[in-house]
Amino acid sequence: MSMNQRPTLKASEQGKRLIKQARIRIGWIIADDRWLKEVSKILEPNRNWEELKKSKEHYSVSYMTWKRFLAANVPIEANFFKAFCQVLELNWEDLVIRNIDLSAAPRLSNFYGRTQELTKLQQWLIEEHCRLVVIHGVGGIGKSALTCQLLKNQNIVNRYDYIIWRSLDSAPSLQELLTELIQFLSQGQVQEGDISQLMQYLRKYRCLLVLDAWEEIIDRSSNEHRGYSELLKRVAKETHQSSLLLLSRTKPISIEALEGKLVYFLKLGDMSDEDVKSFLIEEELAGTENELNKFIRNYKNPLIIKIVAKKVKNVCGGKISNFLEEISTVIDDVITSFLDEQFKHLSQKEINIIYWIALRRNSASLIQLRQDTVRSISEISAPVDLFNTLDSLIARHSLVDKNLSEEDDSKFLYILDLVILKYITNRFVEKCYEDIVKTIQNQVITGSELFITHRFITENPEDDQLTQEQIKRIVKPIQEKLYNNLQNRQRLEEELTRIRSTLQEKNILTDYACQNILSLL
Repeated sequence: MSMNQRPTLKASEQGKRLIKQARIRIGWIIADDRWLKEVSKILEPNRNWEELKKSKEHYSVSYMTWKRFLAANVPIEANFFKAFCQVLELNWEDLVIRNIDLSAAPRLSNFYGRTQELTKLQQWLIEEHCRLVVIHGVGGIGKSALTCQLLKNQNIVNRYDYIIWRSLDSAPSLQELLTELIQFLSQGQVQEGDISQLMQYLRKYRCLLVLDAWEEIIDRSSNEHRGYSELLKRVAKETHQSSLLLLSRTKPISIEALEGKLVYFLKLGDMSDEDVKSFLIEEELAGTENELNKFIRNYKNPLIIKIVAKKVKNVCGGKISNFLEEISTVIDDVITSFLDEQFKHLSQKEINIIYWIALRRNSASLIQLRQDTVRSISEISAPVDLFNTLDSLIARHSLVDKNLSEEDDSKFLYILDLVILKYITNRFVEKCYEDIVKTIQNQVITGSELFITHRFITENPEDDQLTQEQIKRIVKPIQEKLYNNLQNRQRLEEELTRIRSTLQEKNILTDYACQNILSLL
């Protein structure tokens, strides 16, 4: 079927019953010419149908098309279908077969904002007939919710013959996915096939495919990932009349070069402050304008907002003031587990840079990060490594953002969401503690331990406030954990001194390791 084939529609079984009831109500027999005449008036309103010879051959639609409409065994052209429905005084949307499978889509409650994003997606799908749209952003930011809301738009639904949503969360093989898609698009007539067969259906019909959790495929074996990447490339490059929505926590590198005509990327960022306020009110949280604004500064991710809002409701009766008096940023096991899932997709380079941004408490410039990493035993060995790693954390993973420095508006500072900042700080402290305890127990040092590769108190000329913050957030918690483990301050000092001597013997006593041990002593 070619790209310019006209769209078709067919009545469902319920639709057939409604058509029959409407025809009986109007009272004309099936063979009555008035059916064709009234439809012709709709299809060609400028012609004088009253003076036309009384013959079925002269009408805009044939008698056979009318009979096919009534029998509903095969689809007929959509404009004829809609005109027949208009004559019968029926809403065509209530009659047609909906080839829609959203069984794998999440069940979501209320939706807030994202007006610009919805408008942009509608334009890409309906007006520009794009082939591939990648919606990417950090987990919990609302990619699935946005797509669910998009599919409530009747203009979107009416554009496609088939709509199917599949989750890649369980990392199915490409063949498993192709089998499901082909069975659905063939209405069970074909049981399996390959990418080429799927592409035939995308050319033959107007299909909207939604593939959620693409990040799970990125971590698959190279052969499996290559197969999925080949699917995306063919959808992006080949001529067809369908669309694929790809939802991912990370921006796929394999198709990044294809961005442009008919291939679009939408990076989903934080909700607006006003939308968050509407959400909090709906969740029955109460507070002054200042309290709401303070809460919003700390929490931007919709999923985390929902988790925290539930706690505030349970513990503080929904009063934000009571919550803010006790704690500013809360991290529990659920949020920790959720963020652990985000960070499992990062490389060690990316994790190391995030640690440095956290150590500098969201005040790290590019120059400072370069100074920090160049003196570290880490995988960041050249300026281009740092540049590419930051780009990946910002553009691909959406975990790092940048702000203009208040002191120098020509300089950017790299920052983390406040919840992520607290999570990373906790993670860094725990990992340093584990590394030191393991070194004490095994007397083995690899050189990759965090207390060797990162400096607890960074070089902060004229920034005593940052130094004090690092002592409070990093040094003191590690000290406390070590003391609680060893139960003896003298033993702690002896063990740290022994580690220092071992580092010296192995010639890996870096400035950072030396300074960190002195800080802990």
